[in-house]
Amino acid sequence: MKTNILNKIILGFLAIITMTACDDREIVQVENSTDPIVVDLSAQNLFLDQNFPNNPALTISWSAASYSVPVSISYSVEVSADEAFTAPYEVSKVTESNRTVTYTASQVNSAAQAIGLKEDIAAKMYVRVTSYLGSGDLATKSNVTSLMVTPYKLVYPDFYLVGEAGYMGWTATSAQVFHKKDNLSYIYTYLENGKDFRFLGQMDWNPINYSLDVAGIKDAYKYFKQTSTNITKSGNDENMTFTGETGIYKVIIDADKAAQSLNATVSKIQTFDVPQLYVYGNIAGNGGNAQNAIAMTKVSAGIFEYTATLAADTDFKFLGQQAEGDLEWGNISGEGNTGFIGPIGDEGSVKFTGDGSSYKITVNIKAGTYKIVKQ
Repeated sequence: MKTNILNKIILGFLAIITMTACDDREIVQVENSTDPIVVDLSAQNLFLDQNFPNNPALTISWSAASYSVPVSISYSVEVSADEAFTAPYEVSKVTESNRTVTYTASQVNSAAQAIGLKEDIAAKMYVRVTSYLGSGDLATKSNVTSLMVTPYKLVYPDFYLVGEAGYMGWTATSAQVFHKKDNLSYIYTYLENGKDFRFLGQMDWNPINYSLDVAGIKDAYKYFKQTSTNITKSGNDENMTFTGETGIYKVIIDADKAAQSLNATVSKIQTFDVPQLYVYGNIAGNGGNAQNAIAMTKVSAGIFEYTATLAADTDFKFLGQQAEGDLEWGNISGEGNTGFIGPIGDEGSVKFTGDGSSYKITVNIKAGTYKIVKQ
């Protein structure tokens, strides 16, 4: 009996020693030995040429960061408009095996405008490299160097909506292009609850696709850094899901490099399937009289047509009743002839220069578009 008790005491003591030894082995102190140092910029003055956006423009090289034990290191190349890096912009991440990176004129131009440099004006761009472990542990900064950059006017991409959340479904050749003004692309269009979508860079599946910039999305598709709360990651690695109530939304994309955001807000007119649509203005003798607005022909839900002779100074709007009221649409965000409609409060007259010929006007409220075609 005494022997058994003694054996148990000895085993317990050995277990405590073993656990302590294991704990000691798990504690590894990792310290940074040297900072990464930017050792070379291939140019000190860059005049970026928009005619050759894919040409190599700038190469950055730096020495390796070192730590007290062997670890996996990643690098981030950052630029800023000031030496203090008050608002740094990450140009790219670089794996441990590479300590030299070359950027095209387009990439440098995008980075320059992301930090606020103005087109056609030479200004200083500051450069540094940050080394870190894992997702950002033990981050250390390099010294700061700089160069003069003259950017050109940035051309923002076109965005085409595709997916079962929209009216067009998954037909790439029918993808809905957005109205674009500088860095903003927007439209009033139909979105359906619980359905998936994404954006294309063309009316084809390739080469460009845009989705959320989050873990689990294909790297080549990552783009949107910020979204409204009614847009979430889909269950696959390609798409987004719309979680808002079904209806008409103003969908806005900000393609500025500092934003790359996507937001969907409810339109003032949430429905598209109105019983009747009317046109009024200096068209077909209407004389801008809402009470005598001219009925259009209903083709299908939300789609209406009307054919008339259009003069050089034609302007008109669309009504959902023969009176000025809540149901009113016009050219999106002011007067013009963009081909996109906006609801009351975000609309102007459609301004069209006709030649006295017959034209067919087609309005698609669900898609957020109109078109005027000579007959």
